[in-house]
Amino acid sequence: MASTLKEQVNGTDVPTWRKLALQHRKDQLAKIPLKWQLETTSIPSSIDQKSAVPIIEAHLSAEELQITSLSTTLPNIQSWIGDRKYTAVQITSAYCHRAALLQQTTGCLTEILFSTAIQTAKAQDEHFNTTGQLLGPLHGIPISIKDNQDIVGIDSTLGWVGLVGRPAKASAPLVENLLQAGAILYCKTNIPQSLMMSDSYNHLYGQSVNSLNCNLISGGSSGGEGALVAGGGSITGIGTDIGGSVRIPATLQGLYGLSPSIGRVGNRESTRRDKYVVPPVSGPLTRDIESLDVFMSSYHSTRPWLDDPAILPIPWRQDIVDSYAGLQIATSSRSRTTKRLKVAYITNDSVIRPQPPVVRAVEHTISNFRQAGHECISWNDIASKHHATAYSLWLRAVLADGGERFAALCQQCPGGGEPLIPGMLVGKSSDTLDNAGRQALYDEIWSFQRMYMRLWRDQGIDALVMPVTQWVGLRPKMWVEADMYVGYTSIWNLMNWTSLVIPSIKVDRKLDVLGDEWKAYQGVSKSDEYNHKHYEILLNDGELDDMPVGVQIVTGRLEEEKAVGIAKMLANLS
Repeated sequence: MASTLKEQVNGTDVPTWRKLALQHRKDQLAKIPLKWQLETTSIPSSIDQKSAVPIIEAHLSAEELQITSLSTTLPNIQSWIGDRKYTAVQITSAYCHRAALLQQTTGCLTEILFSTAIQTAKAQDEHFNTTGQLLGPLHGIPISIKDNQDIVGIDSTLGWVGLVGRPAKASAPLVENLLQAGAILYCKTNIPQSLMMSDSYNHLYGQSVNSLNCNLISGGSSGGEGALVAGGGSITGIGTDIGGSVRIPATLQGLYGLSPSIGRVGNRESTRRDKYVVPPVSGPLTRDIESLDVFMSSYHSTRPWLDDPAILPIPWRQDIVDSYAGLQIATSSRSRTTKRLKVAYITNDSVIRPQPPVVRAVEHTISNFRQAGHECISWNDIASKHHATAYSLWLRAVLADGGERFAALCQQCPGGGEPLIPGMLVGKSSDTLDNAGRQALYDEIWSFQRMYMRLWRDQGIDALVMPVTQWVGLRPKMWVEADMYVGYTSIWNLMNWTSLVIPSIKVDRKLDVLGDEWKAYQGVSKSDEYNHKHYEILLNDGELDDMPVGVQIVTGRLEEEKAVGIAKMLANLS
């Protein structure tokens, strides 16, 4: 269960950071209207029910249920507002209410902006009623954003107690573009301390858990965003990704999650070569591919490259999306698609062996490609030969400051600072790279990128299907028990290639049994053995039953439209 609400501290010897964090959580709860606050006795039932969704839906009106249904899409809301079926106030109020309930059951939020969001919606309704014109393609549509995206006058704490009360002096360009498109920003979402963990836990806001099973984590570092979208509290959420931070929450909660190439979606940090060797990117999470496509089109309609120096002047190329989405299944030689894709796939990179449902998810997706008449080839040998090197390069890149930034942040909190969360990916002094060391690493990464591009080009690959992560689910704090590997996702940040997570299967104990070969397997590392051992534990406990498993659709650099089109094609086959 999320630890965001009522948490008692016994005794008097309580560190200052702890007192400040608990007070901040009380202040956060006070921003939720009293009529939306759950009785304390109703919250623990989610442990038994696992999913937060039945709990929150019991507290929503019929209108709110229709507006925020898990089947609602972004185009649905656009139509409702344009046709005047619902007002911006009705839409925004419904999503604020559902988000408030999800916060109390999953701990998915940081900053709560409901009051200003509803005021903005009222102003938009007045504009529409007076002029008959919508403000933009996202007019009246609530969009949630990750905590690290700056909104003027609002904190971006990154989960640090010491950063409370330091509001942003200006909004991020991405935020300004969303507002220009008519979006209504109503909340910011939970993250791990400083973002460097595939869990979403920090001292300030506590643990974010999975909306589909509150006993499991929501992933990270965009875990709050994943929990909010999966639970129906957001139609589209914006996360960031430096090594899997959009994609891991997406796979854990049955979502679509896009990690684009640098320059397609606004992220000021992408330009900070002084701070990052491998920069982060921003990307959306949605429950359906149509919503993701429409969001990207809506965002690019604002021509963000005219305002944000980090954005490349490339509009959303809907013709490319449609050309791939329209590839039809081949039922005979005469009806075979005119464009036959060559799709590579990875089931094991030989660093960490994926759990059986993860492998089945890849095989299921590849089966769909084959049924559609496309050529599919194994890429396991390439992965075995090169992906460990990619992970080593990525680790050196993200640890290059030697932990200096985190050490400084630990001291920001008054009264003696605050501790670092165990399990954070933090550099040591021996990892520090000076300017010459950084340049040498840039050169190594460039050489790896060029080598990999040539392998891809020489084989004529259109797309690659592979696991998102080697595990299906973890309980809170399990992340810290082993040196957890994110090499299945981080390689594409290193390459600066597009990767889109799509839902594939759900865990089925009849299909994902522990066979003799799996039982006899001996891990090649501590992480590999941990992954192997705990799959059996969680599977036998029933924690993984019906949990979603996604796959990555990887395309080349700046090929976001291609990835979205392929995902649409696959959705049409199911």
